[in-house]
Parts: sequence; structure tokens; C-alpha cells
Amino acid sequence: MKSRLMLPALLAMSCCACVTHIRPTATDNPPPQEALSAFQHFQLQPVVATTAEVREQNAAMAKIAANVQQKLGDTVTRWEHKGQGGRTLKIEPRVTELKFVSGGKRFFAGAMAGSSAVVMQVRLIDADTGKVIADPQFYQRAAAMGGAWSIGGTDNGMLVRISTVAQQYMQRNYASAVGGPTGLDGSEEE
Repeated sequence: MKSRLMLPALLAMSCCACVTHIRPTATDNPPPQEALSAFQHFQLQPVVATTAEVREQNAAMAKIAANVQQKLGDTVTRWEHKGQGGRTLKIEPRVTELKFVSGGKRFFAGAMAGSSAVVMQVRLIDADTGKVIADPQFYQRAAAMGGAWSIGGTDNGMLVRISTVAQQYMQRNYASAVGGPTGLDGSEEE
């Protein structure tokens, strides 16, 4: 009798896996107020967490910060003009929402640990005037089943992809202000 009840109970539990409700507010970012090529100097600030819940995820935040410093740092270093004159763009990346399922959790809980997701905003500010040029948001996720099959590989990949989407926005808006995607493609399901 007990074994007959176990299968339906396990199926019910797997259907109620920890669902992630993290989403960006839009699928596309508006263009900045001007092309980023109008600036000659770039100050990439450290990535910050905006909530206590995000700050608690130290390992994931450290990976996001390292990826942002590498990808955005390389991009703006190429754009940097030698010399004293010119305008400066201050780049402030901040993670506003984050749920990261670690490899250990994936190993033991599989898909029942739910999906991973991250939302990061990157405020672009004219350092001389304090005027906000743009404040795009970026989104990436790793599906629960993909994370289970890869034992956390897709979860860790999400921490790299979030910086790639931000880097692509910056590159796309260097020559002219055109905007760009947040990373949400509209076809994602839990």
C-alpha cells in the first residue's frame, strides 16, 4: 500500500519543484540617449548586489563580477582614448535579482531545485554632469531540467552569459544609439 502511494507523491513533488519567478520588465532595452562613442574615457565600477538576498549568494556574485570585469573591461579598454581631454562614461553594473542553483544542489536535487535566473542592470552615467545616459537591464536563466542533465553546467553558464548580453548591448550602442535585447526571448517556459 505504501509503495503505491509513494509514486504519486513523488510525481506531485517533482511537479512542484522550486519555480523561479525572476524576470526582466521588458524584452528590449531602449537606446541610450547618445552613442557611447561620444565618450573618450570609461570607468567600469565593481558589480554590486542591490538586495540582501543577492548578497548572500557570494560564489555566484563573485563569478558574475569576474565575468563582467573581463568582458566589459576588455571592451571599454579598447575604446579608451589616450590623453587627458574628453568625456567620461561611468558604468555601474548591479545585480538586482539572483537565484543560483549550485552544482551540489543540482547533484542531489536535480530539476527539483528549480531553475536559476539573474537580472542585472548597468547604469551608464556621464561622469562630468551626473546625467544618466542609459539604464538597461539584462536577463539570463538556466532551466531546471537543463541544469539537472548538465549537473549545474547550464547554471554556471548563465553567470557568463549575463555579462555577454551586457557586453553586446555596449558594443551595439557604440557607433550609434540603437538599444538592444534584455536576454529574454519570449519563448521561455519553466
